[in-house]
Amino acid sequence: MVRFLRHPTQRVGAGLIITSELAALYLERLKARRSPSEHTIRAYESDLRDFVTFLRPVDEERDPKETLLSYVRHLVGERGLAVRTARRRIACLRGFYADLERTSDGFQSPFPGIEIQLPRPKSLPRALAREDAAKLAKAAWHVCGGHDETDRDLPAAILLLLSVGLRVGELVQLKPLDFDREDGSLHVRGKGRRERRVPVVDRRLRSILGRLAETGSSTLFDNRGAAWTTQSFRQGLHRFSEAAGVSRKVTPHMLRHTSATLHLEDGVDLLFLQRLLGHENISTTALYAHVGDASLRRALERARLLSTLAA
Repeated sequence: MVRFLRHPTQRVGAGLIITSELAALYLERLKARRSPSEHTIRAYESDLRDFVTFLRPVDEERDPKETLLSYVRHLVGERGLAVRTARRRIACLRGFYADLERTSDGFQSPFPGIEIQLPRPKSLPRALAREDAAKLAKAAWHVCGGHDETDRDLPAAILLLLSVGLRVGELVQLKPLDFDREDGSLHVRGKGRRERRVPVVDRRLRSILGRLAETGSSTLFDNRGAAWTTQSFRQGLHRFSEAAGVSRKVTPHMLRHTSATLHLEDGVDLLFLQRLLGHENISTTALYAHVGDASLRRALERARLLSTLAA
């Protein structure tokens, strides 16, 4: 049964219950509990709205578990959404109803006992080829070396993402005081309220960051006086990469993947890479081990195993 309640503490039984008020309360509790990114909150808002739209023509007396299975078929079969997107939407609903079960008197989530089988996507992270990364870096250094210091924020931010692989959400919230002039490190606030120190080892980039920290802006990087948002930085990066001659559409997360992949290919240990990227679980970092084929080839060529066995 699909029910729409006016208050989340109203006594109810099993069923599918969702309103804009309940969705808003869930997202507020999610923010307090997990400190998700702005992008995640927007995605979850969209997921909950999508489910409300699906429920409108649904018979209220229909079994809730069958309704959920029908929604999965609707997402993957009728609409042809990517499995990754469908998995996220179901995960969002699972979290919403688990939260409602905790906060509502008598409500039971419809998810226990229901089997939803969606294949887990195994796509590798997208990264720029080393040649394209070099084009982007050279263009960024060229602008940073110019006389107009007002244009350095974007290319400096691009160089920072390439060198240490920050998430775009971490980048745009950096403040001048987050840059330590003495050791050249950044204080980064990551996912789940986890904080870490990220070393910036390139002396030229450290010098640029030091000057940016002295501009008096509220954030370390800004867009001609206005703080970057994830969207405005994404748009600026796209324009800059096009002008640099990179044919692929470059996204901030692609720079994070590129940084991780190139560091791994150049011999950075996976455990160090985990700390640099702020991954809670090393299995996430291990995805890049499948990408570093160039380093594997170089290592095998240096080992010359068959030659040493035949010697």
